[in-house]
Amino acid sequence: MHLKLITLFVIMYMSLIYKPKINIKVNSDLNLNNLNLYQNETVFIHENLWSITIPKINLEKIPIKESVNSIILESYIGHFPNSAVFTGNICLAAHNSGYANNYFKDINLLEVGDKIYYSYNGNNKIYSVMQKKVISYNDFSYLDSTNKDTLTLITCITSSPDFRLCVQAVCEEEFNENV
Repeated sequence: MHLKLITLFVIMYMSLIYKPKINIKVNSDLNLNNLNLYQNETVFIHENLWSITIPKINLEKIPIKESVNSIILESYIGHFPNSAVFTGNICLAAHNSGYANNYFKDINLLEVGDKIYYSYNGNNKIYSVMQKKVISYNDFSYLDSTNKDTLTLITCITSSPDFRLCVQAVCEEEFNENV
């Protein structure tokens, strides 16, 4: 019995101090703290696996991260967790003022027909803005599933805490990127 306990203790201790060798090939400046890496696995980290580009407002390959909590929105465009990631209604949020990164500060300048480029894991879509609307802060209907591939962008309105700006775009084209 004691031998089994000692063996179990040694195994647990070794698993805590053993650091497996991992080959990592990085082609961008990413934060590697949250990656799950496994022994003898080569991990290829590609720049901007999930991003958005909006030429009209000078946003280029801005990274998107899961969640719309304050920590994510400090550095990224946030993805509403229960919305689609590639097919359906993809819902995103970002700050428009008062923070280090105010990615949606100029989405009020978007007009019907403006292009938005969305990339997820090497798959890409081009969207065309179809509407821009001021909505109530508690109107979540624009996050609902849609029959069309839709991109929904939401941000606060400066000095109007009871309202949000919502821009919706519809998919025009889908293509795969050769990485």
